[in-house]
Amino acid sequence: MRAILQDLGASPEALISISEPNLAPDSVGDVHLELRAPTDALPAPELLLGKLSAEGLLLVSIPKATTSDPQLAELRNRLWPTFHVVAIYRTSGGKTKRSSMGGSVTLEQPASQEGCVLALRTREYIMSPAATVEKFDQNASGWNGEPGRPGYAHFRWMRRFMAVYADLPKTDGASVLDFGCGAGWVGIEAALKMKNPRLAFFDPSPEMVRISEENARENGIANATGRTGFGEAPPFPSEGEEAFDVVISSGVLSFSPDFDSWFDGLVMSVKPGGTLVIGDIYPDSRGFLKRRRTRPLLPVRELNGQTPEYARKRLEEHGFIWKRTSGYQLTYPIPEMMHVSQTKLGGALGIPLLIANKALAAIDRATGHSLASLFDSWVMHFERPA
Repeated sequence: MRAILQDLGASPEALISISEPNLAPDSVGDVHLELRAPTDALPAPELLLGKLSAEGLLLVSIPKATTSDPQLAELRNRLWPTFHVVAIYRTSGGKTKRSSMGGSVTLEQPASQEGCVLALRTREYIMSPAATVEKFDQNASGWNGEPGRPGYAHFRWMRRFMAVYADLPKTDGASVLDFGCGAGWVGIEAALKMKNPRLAFFDPSPEMVRISEENARENGIANATGRTGFGEAPPFPSEGEEAFDVVISSGVLSFSPDFDSWFDGLVMSVKPGGTLVIGDIYPDSRGFLKRRRTRPLLPVRELNGQTPEYARKRLEEHGFIWKRTSGYQLTYPIPEMMHVSQTKLGGALGIPLLIANKALAAIDRATGHSLASLFDSWVMHFERPA
């Protein structure tokens, strides 16, 4: 355990075992929970949180390095949504291997005991504004499609699918807001289909906003404005500004730590009589269900994703009128095949897989979203009554 604590930058002196009987009521720090097996009963989340410092770690140890990934995934699912696994340590033969979303590495310090340790943070900590900005800034360049690279055609098709899912205004100078823009492509694709549009976009990451501004300029959109901010308190429209004719939110809901505030922010950005297009990952797709059963390490948004039924209910509570729902981006094994195509085959499978995505998405749209489980993503069109 000492090697793991050192790797995490934690102190053994701050480690609290919740099995200790005589802890002072106000003792807080990092928490260690030892299980005999991954199927053991867990303490109430309130007990664990009560002993954890604001930025503390929860370490769950199991005295078997051979504990399988599906067993750890089931344990992770029981701890969510209070906690999220950020790293897994497996010690065997005197060596400890750390696995995280960033990859795997063997620790230098030798270890004497064999076993498995899950390192977890609270959902609140992982999805905090500071953690989100840091993560988005670090990944910004990788989330911006590059012409000529394998998979770029599929990248642009998905953004166009979202951008034109609703009938865009034909009036001169209509406004469009990309609500959580990333690299800005969804809003840009919509603006390219409009006449003299006023494009606005925001993102928590200053680097994402910079990339979006650059992409808008390079695509000839003269009237484009970017700001930094979160969907829970959007920077558009600010005081004295009008809400937007069209608002598009693509892949943002699953990053939100506060759905109530997020939907409030989304609703206020759409003007009466305006159009809303919202899309995100579909947690009940065949692929995502399989990943949650078999992979103990997942991006937090895969666990935080919500169904279109949930989003529709929330928006209808705000008075929005649902028009239609569709799926796009086929699920397992298509993303895995796309990855192999891009990394090992020079994009050879890109066009056939794109054709399959387009065809199935068209069928799903024509049949009222009857193929929901075949898609990792959903999109909906709403109108706000005038």
